[in-house]
Amino acid sequence: MPSVLIPGQRREAAGRSMISIADEERVETRSTPILRPIETRSISLLTIGHATVDLCQGLVPAMVSYLVLKENYTYFMSASLVFATAAMSSIVQPVFGQMADRLKLHWLLPASVLLAGIPLGIGAQSPSYGLLLFALALSGFGIAAFHPEAARQAHLAAGDYRTTAMSYFSLGGSVGFAMAPALGWWLLESSGRLGMLWVILPAVIVAALLARQFSMSASPSRQRPQVAIAPAKDDWYGFGVLTISVVARSIVFFAINTFLALYWRQRWADAGNSASAGAFDLNVILASGTTILSVFLAAGIGGTILGGWFADRFSRRATLITGFGLSMLTFPLMVWSPSMELGAAMVALTAVLFFAPASPAVVLGQEYLPNRVGMASGVTIGLAVSVGGMVVPLLGWLGDVYGLGVVFLLMEAMLGFCVISSIMLPNPHFSTRLVKS
Repeated sequence: MPSVLIPGQRREAAGRSMISIADEERVETRSTPILRPIETRSISLLTIGHATVDLCQGLVPAMVSYLVLKENYTYFMSASLVFATAAMSSIVQPVFGQMADRLKLHWLLPASVLLAGIPLGIGAQSPSYGLLLFALALSGFGIAAFHPEAARQAHLAAGDYRTTAMSYFSLGGSVGFAMAPALGWWLLESSGRLGMLWVILPAVIVAALLARQFSMSASPSRQRPQVAIAPAKDDWYGFGVLTISVVARSIVFFAINTFLALYWRQRWADAGNSASAGAFDLNVILASGTTILSVFLAAGIGGTILGGWFADRFSRRATLITGFGLSMLTFPLMVWSPSMELGAAMVALTAVLFFAPASPAVVLGQEYLPNRVGMASGVTIGLAVSVGGMVVPLLGWLGDVYGLGVVFLLMEAMLGFCVISSIMLPNPHFSTRLVKS
């Protein structure tokens, strides 16, 4: 027999039904959200700013090669210049990361770009080794100041496409580093140390663009309209393991960025100095250390994009394991190839694989520390990378005593360490439990 509801019961049942429908709509809205697009202008300017800052950082190893070949600097002396930039960056990076999480520091973006470029350009004119070290330390301070706030702004502008947006942002750094060897060598060869003054011009222009874009308060489009979510917990274990992996990668990167051009020039000097070879002979071009370093960094641009694409379709953790694992296999062929042509091909392939984990690692760090995005970005982009630069003087000493072949043998072992630490990474945990507001 069907039950009959009195009027009061009908109202109560109707109320329960309305609540049930509302909850279902809420769940449906949560399960099929409208994805927020990337803020193209903000990401574009942040990418350009990243390229400018990392161009400044990349010009230091380019200047190292010049000083070794033209002014008789030892490997240790020249590597110490890289250390000066990296050491200052490492010291202040956590501070700027904490500040980015707690304060609105829009002014820091243009100021840091200026500080990265101006001391580098002016300091390069100093005949004093000590003053040059000091100027590069100031430049490192600007580099350290840029990364945490810029990555936090990129996180805000990413919408719901975090890995893709971060791959664009990371692409800027790859472009800056890729431009540095050839540009730096051309400036130094054509004008000597005076050529380094040109780096001030892009720093001033980009700083002005960033000041205009980010002087305003946060865009309303960045405010995420959503129901209350249970606060996510920071995974310090996962972040710690990731940091170890990123530090190991940065040591390999700085070793390649500082010594590959010199090693390549020594190994294939006979091909480049062949009496029958013309200026545009392929052997002459490939034997140029500056050319081969530019090939490595340019191919890394493709690797950065490929890494973001791969991470979106599979997983960020899988991208790290795959990229480091395959680059470990190709690295020996890059360094000890029996032919220069095969070695050059392996340089490009190794770069693609080696750079693929770059942007997924940054996003993983933000996911491990969702309540400290600025700090996570400062560590994964800045601090961990700068630690690699601090190891370069030790590698330079090893190169002076035992040869650069030993340095690259250690880097092969370091890539194996990257693989092991990436395998140990846990999957990020997201809290999506609805709570009462």
